[in-house]
Order: sequence, then C-alpha cells, then structure tokens
Amino acid sequence: MRCRAPAKINLGLTVHGRRPDGYHDLSTVFVKISLADTLVFTPAAPGTLNVCCDDPAVPCDESNLVYKAAALLQRQAPHCGVHIVLHKRIPVAAGLGGGSSDAATTLLALNRLWRLGLAREDLLSYAAQLGADVPFFLAPAVAAFGCGRGDELTPLPDPPPFALVLVKPHVAVSTAWVYQQLRLPLTARGNPTTILRDFFLSGNLAAVGAWCTNDLEEVVVRQFPVVAEAKRALRQPGVYGVSMSGSGPTVYALCPSVARARQVAAAVRSAQWTVWVCRPWRTRPTPIA
Repeated sequence: MRCRAPAKINLGLTVHGRRPDGYHDLSTVFVKISLADTLVFTPAAPGTLNVCCDDPAVPCDESNLVYKAAALLQRQAPHCGVHIVLHKRIPVAAGLGGGSSDAATTLLALNRLWRLGLAREDLLSYAAQLGADVPFFLAPAVAAFGCGRGDELTPLPDPPPFALVLVKPHVAVSTAWVYQQLRLPLTARGNPTTILRDFFLSGNLAAVGAWCTNDLEEVVVRQFPVVAEAKRALRQPGVYGVSMSGSGPTVYALCPSVARARQVAAAVRSAQWTVWVCRPWRTRPTPIA
C-alpha cells in the first residue's frame, strides 16, 4: 500500500497561555498542502515492525513517530507485521507537521492493511497519544480551526484556490524549545486567529493574509534572524500575506495564483534557503477501513 502524507501550514497562530499539563492553549487555522511525503507499507511476518527512511536525518527506531504509530496498532494485532518505507519530502523540524502527518497516515493505512476495523474515534485516541497535530491529519477536511492544544478541531470548508511559496532557511527548530522560550503573558489584543477564520470562511483571502500572525515568531526570529530575512524577501507585490508556519522556521507567502507564486519563488531563491510552490491539498485521504 502506497500513501501520501501531506504537510500543513498554520494560517495564524495565537497562544493564549500555559495549561496545567505543561502544554499551551492556542488557536490556529490548519491547512493541508500539496508538499507531501510518501509511505509504502508491505505486509511482513507476524510481529515484525521495520521502518526505513531515505532521509538520514530521520531516525528509524522507536523514537520515530511512524514506528510509534505502528507499534500502538500492533498491540491490537500482534499477529500482524509490516515493513514501512518512508520517502521524505517534507523537511524535518520545519513547522510543517511532517512527522505528525506520517504518523496519522500510518494509523489510517495499517487500520486498512491489517483489517482492524477501528472507527475514527478509536484512531483519534491513538493520535492524541502521538502528538497534538496528529488528529488534524486524520480528519478528511483540507482545513480546520484548531484550539486547545491544537487537537480540538472544527472542520472548515475547502478554501478558494490559492497558492503558497514556502521558504525554509537552513536551520532546524525544536517545537518544545520554542514554547519553553515563549514569554507569557502575551500582549492582550483579543484573538486575531478567530478573525482570520471568519475571513477564511467568507473566502476573503486578501483579508486572511492581512491577519496571518504567529505568536511564536518572536522567539524564532530572536534566535534565527534569517527567518525575518526570508519574510522580508517574500513581501512582494501581489502577495496577500507572509507569516511563519507552526514553530518554524518555514515561512510562507499567500498568493492569489500559482503563476504569481512561481514569480515570487523565482525572485527569492537563495543559497540560504529551500523554496517550494504549493497549493491546498486536494487528494482524498486514506480510507478509515
């Protein structure tokens, strides 16, 4: 079984405060995008669980989220085995949710491959154990409004057509480190992400771009000024908005068309970063069963 695992961006991210469990309450608009990893699942001898990856930066042991997701399901099916090959295209530690998407895709694929018959609610309970972003990638919707840890999700309708230019500076950022460095309380200003969500629902992409702010940017830019440099480079005529995705360091430009995105991408290509042109994800997700 061959499956694609899409990346995500955060259109806006507002942090509201620290929770008793050590996580943070936040609100954000998630959007799956066309940049994607590919996972290949091959049945293996009972009890077998092997993961290999073509990116040397990705561990293939028990610390890998794909391995953890498969191990959770294998507890329910010890008579099953699998060999998983992960072809990475989504960069690691980039704020694009690659590991979370790979884990969610593994839950969906093995539920089908092993004929476990688990309902979405069952898979969501496993996803919550793997990470706050994993439940979003189980949802069939392209976009969702997330709150709580980001795992309390309200599906949103598919957005109108738009394109993105993604720029990733050649640095890696730890999500845990970013939240540890966050200075709370943040300046009170209401919740810009709910305003962004409402413009998203109305299809007003220019207004969405104007409200694309990320409370985590200050921490990342302070440590990695190249992120601010990439944002400045993306502020081209015709771009609706520029912001950082998740905990970074990837930043994106929201553009009205693929043609304009390609022009922006050509203008900002640099030895200091990697550049992609993407669209919202349109492919159907892996079925539940």
